[in-house]
Amino acid sequence: MTTVAGDPVIGASVIVKETGSGNVTGLDGEYSIAAEPGQTLSFAFLGYNTREVKVGTRTVIDITLEEDNKQISEVVVVGYTPMRKSDFTGSIASVKASELSVTAPTVGQSLVGKVAGVEVHQTSGAPGDGVSIRVRGVNSLSASSDPLYVIDGYPASEDVYINPNDIESIDILKDAASAAIYGSRGASGVVLITTKRGKEGEAAKVSYDFSYGIQQLDHKVKLLNATQFRDLLIDARNNSYRLRATAAGVSWSPYDDNSVRAAKGFSLAEVGIPDMFYDFTTRTPVTPQYDTDWQDELFSNAGIMRHNISVTGGTKAIRYMASVGYMDQDGIIAPSNHNRINARLNLDAQITKRFSVSLSYSMYDAKNRVVQAAGRMINDGVIQSALMYLPNLPVYEENGDYARSAMIAMKNDWGINFPENPLAIAHELDIQEKMSRHNLNANLVYEIIPDLKLSARLGQQWYNYRYFYYRPMSLGRDAAVAYSDALKPYNIARTTSTYDVDRLGEFTISYKKDFGRHHFDALGGYTLQKKTYDRLGVEATGFADDRIHEVTAHGSDPTDIKLYDTRKAAWSMMSFLTRVNYAFDDRYTFTASFRADGSSRFGVDSRWGYFPSVSAGWTLSNEPFLKDALDRIVSIRLRASWGKSGNNDIGNYASIAAISTGSYAFGNTPVSTTYEGSFADAALGWETTTQTNIGIDLGFFNGRLNIIGNYYNSISSDILYDYPISAISGATSTKTNLSGAKIRNRGFDLQLDARLLTGKVNWNVSTNISVNRNKVVSMGGLDDIISTSERSVGTHITKEGYPIGSFYGYKAIGIMSKADYANALLDREVYLQNGNKFPEGYELKGPAVSSYSLDALSYGNAIWEDVNGDGLITTDDKTIIGDAYPDFTGGFSTSLSWKGIDFSASFAYSYGGEVINFQDYYLYNMEGSGNQYAIVADRYISDEQPGRNNVPIASRISTPNTSLKLSSYYVEDASFFRCANITLGYTLPKRWMNKLHIASCRVYFSGDNLFTITPYRGYNPEVSYKSSNLMPGFDWGCYPLSRIYSVGLNLTF
Repeated sequence: MTTVAGDPVIGASVIVKETGSGNVTGLDGEYSIAAEPGQTLSFAFLGYNTREVKVGTRTVIDITLEEDNKQISEVVVVGYTPMRKSDFTGSIASVKASELSVTAPTVGQSLVGKVAGVEVHQTSGAPGDGVSIRVRGVNSLSASSDPLYVIDGYPASEDVYINPNDIESIDILKDAASAAIYGSRGASGVVLITTKRGKEGEAAKVSYDFSYGIQQLDHKVKLLNATQFRDLLIDARNNSYRLRATAAGVSWSPYDDNSVRAAKGFSLAEVGIPDMFYDFTTRTPVTPQYDTDWQDELFSNAGIMRHNISVTGGTKAIRYMASVGYMDQDGIIAPSNHNRINARLNLDAQITKRFSVSLSYSMYDAKNRVVQAAGRMINDGVIQSALMYLPNLPVYEENGDYARSAMIAMKNDWGINFPENPLAIAHELDIQEKMSRHNLNANLVYEIIPDLKLSARLGQQWYNYRYFYYRPMSLGRDAAVAYSDALKPYNIARTTSTYDVDRLGEFTISYKKDFGRHHFDALGGYTLQKKTYDRLGVEATGFADDRIHEVTAHGSDPTDIKLYDTRKAAWSMMSFLTRVNYAFDDRYTFTASFRADGSSRFGVDSRWGYFPSVSAGWTLSNEPFLKDALDRIVSIRLRASWGKSGNNDIGNYASIAAISTGSYAFGNTPVSTTYEGSFADAALGWETTTQTNIGIDLGFFNGRLNIIGNYYNSISSDILYDYPISAISGATSTKTNLSGAKIRNRGFDLQLDARLLTGKVNWNVSTNISVNRNKVVSMGGLDDIISTSERSVGTHITKEGYPIGSFYGYKAIGIMSKADYANALLDREVYLQNGNKFPEGYELKGPAVSSYSLDALSYGNAIWEDVNGDGLITTDDKTIIGDAYPDFTGGFSTSLSWKGIDFSASFAYSYGGEVINFQDYYLYNMEGSGNQYAIVADRYISDEQPGRNNVPIASRISTPNTSLKLSSYYVEDASFFRCANITLGYTLPKRWMNKLHIASCRVYFSGDNLFTITPYRGYNPEVSYKSSNLMPGFDWGCYPLSRIYSVGLNLTF
């Protein structure tokens, strides 16, 4: 007996229908049974359609079983107890294990493009990093918008700790009515992960999975080569010289050497041309000695390897599943690495007829070698440094050390920006992480009377984390560190150790009963959860030798060891919950739930939050008056729901007063003091989200085509926010609820699944599309929120009527020509005497003087839109210039199988979103003080040579009119179409495997992130350097995604 894919069906039942005698299939799917001619054999296995065959005169009967898609989707996990899908009236998305890519490093990456209404963002490609998941948008300003993860009934923080091979199914609760049963943690959706377990009657089965892959950079950022950069620098310095000389009323020539330029009183950091770029004697550019592609030097192919072994089986008394997984992933930026071990044991025992126990234990142990991809300063992160570093410089010194001397000279003598050698940052900055997580979870169920069950779930989770950081002397001073002695070495070490314990107790009673055409089930429960958090951190400086960099008195200066990021915290939550479900005649369904949560994080007057929900469903196709008319339509079902959920993810102790320590000067003597660093707020309470959902489920052609559509409207209120207060109070902000503030997410999602072919050839297709519109309906009286990023530049604004964290800056409307310049360049006194109006005959094309600098505007500069029309470009002209939210997102997947060959492909797309590419601050500043985008080669030179890319003129001193203003030049289209995965597999014929006593053997080739089509200039259009809801879509040099080619082997014994 085999599946349509050719896999043996192990443990299937074979029964003689007339006599009831039977047997089960063995490891190779074979069976034997005594039957008379004319009798009927019944072949059955869970999850497959049962087949019946007349024996006749045959002695060998081969059977192929097809998956029963109706049966598979019949039960869904919706919180605390499973529910028949036909009774579920909320919005849920389900993904089976067979739809997950086992070659993706984390579970979240396997979901890319597969779920309607759920955005899965691959924001980082660093080894071990997970994904960012958003269920129906961002619904909070400062509290988290991440969904709640629940693994086998136990709440978890994220998905990276689970082995993808252990997963049986994933169910995502999208609407508030479904998530309300989880109360305070369900406002941003709930991801329910169910792991594999043994099945009753299943013979012991051993599975081994292996894969090995090669990772490579998806694509490079297009930059200037050495010759192009040389020409840019010469052009920029000569233009700066012209502007300075013209303003000073002195003569100038591009052939004036550096001594002449300096003699006229001009800074060589602005107007000087280094000798390595230009020979003033011959008046010719110097041919570059080096043409270094720093991206080629930094990025390299890297391996990723996985091993997984599992054992499953079960009898009526006990069922088991045990697995061990190992993964070793090198990063495409050496020496980054992620190494982890997963182990899991699931046991289900029927102790007595009425008493059963389920036990789950999981372990995760990992080590990371981290490369600092991005940093606050330009010489902190390898990505920014690799993009900016001059292609005219070498990688290594003559002695083999990483080259630094030429770049230091460039900075000191010529004003060139000083990014550190990117390879030095990657290899000399030592950052390591070690973490382990253990989870023990037991569920005890006692059936008091038939259909009435009492359950108790008891669990505990332990988490250990250690972080180590060392910056050697060779990398110089860390700008963020206050060194006690400027004469001491600039090295620094930090280490932190964290220990978390999370305890959970859930006690529920449930009743489920069918009365004729009536179905009724009810649930009531009480839960208690407590988490303790303990971190000890130490920082040390003054190491005499970089070879000894442990934080001990033997390594560092004992006088420079101090506490760093040390804290201790605890929080707890108590809850009461209930849910009632009623269905009549498979036509009408009603569900209501209620949960009350009490959280220690809120004020004493507002600790309890109450979260009700109601929903209803109507299966029209089961109505007698429609059954005959809908002959070829399997089902039409309407759903409607309303619910309220909460958010308490705000950290601990925000509602109570905290005492801080400090010092002040009393005369010439420093005096220690204590002060109130934060203020008590007994009324600090829940942020709540209320959501309405209307849905329709359509099934056509006996379930071969299914369409699920949902429309929703979600309103978040009592928004939690760090309200700014005067620093004279001792604090800069206080956490509060913004009364009257409202955030709305409104949209729809549509999922289509089709089984186009079944039988010898199986072909399935799935597609989805999601639309979400985010809007700040009201700020509750709060002023606009301006969020400041790197370089102290305001990049985002949160404002009524617009999405959270919209991009904020100046709008560029073109490049100034010489004709425009002649009209705009007026005497400043004349300009002011005319009351901010130009004399008749003049048209304002740009400001005569920028408020950012006293440098006059010049032709070739960018022209900014004068938003308020006052004739000046000031901060009052900053406006909304885009946002990170796409117009729509979605995905497409297909799977095909024929005999032993299987093929699958999945794709994801996003349209209309934008990114602030803040790397433009350096890569598009036209100064020639660091490398630039390749498009800069086609810049404005004159009216006769305007360039083709709307790129401003090159000039070291024109920066105040261009790059220092965050403008629409920084905003790029982040739309993309990505091939998430393609897999081609072949299952070897079982007649070959039987000789080797192997039940099944499959080999495959797989590719992840094979290509991305996007207009975005950076590495990854999904990037988000900032994790804050107030600052989405911000690129400051994040670790790029990698393309992965893998080969693998699946064995079953």
